Amino acid sequence: MTGGSDTLLGVATAAAPLGALMGLLHGIADPVRLGLVRCLAEREEATAAELSGQCQASGPTIRRHLEALVASGVVAETAGVTDGVTPGRPAARFSLSPEARESLASLFGSSAAR
Repeated sequence: MTGGSDTLLGVATAAAPLGALMGLLHGIADPVRLGLVRCLAEREEATAAELSGQCQASGPTIRRHLEALVASGVVAETAGVTDGVTPGRPAARFSLSPEARESLASLFGSSAAR
């Protein structure tokens, strides 16, 4: 990261007030949220059920944390697409926001930029 214009999820890293940066980091510091971010960094997208299996937490817990990550802009939610055969509402898909993926790549190396 160079200069004062680089951002970490929309927060300028070099010029950002410490409180804003700490608030952002606090949002993903929860062990479940950190696990979700790690899982999503390893793949393009996943459903809440797929993440629940990988993060070893209950569905409602995963969903609650995903909602918080979506609200904070770290994770993007995309409506599921029906296949025309399977009944019911298709599962929503979750992925890291482009900003989060870019920030993770710059902080932890290119492996997060998949």
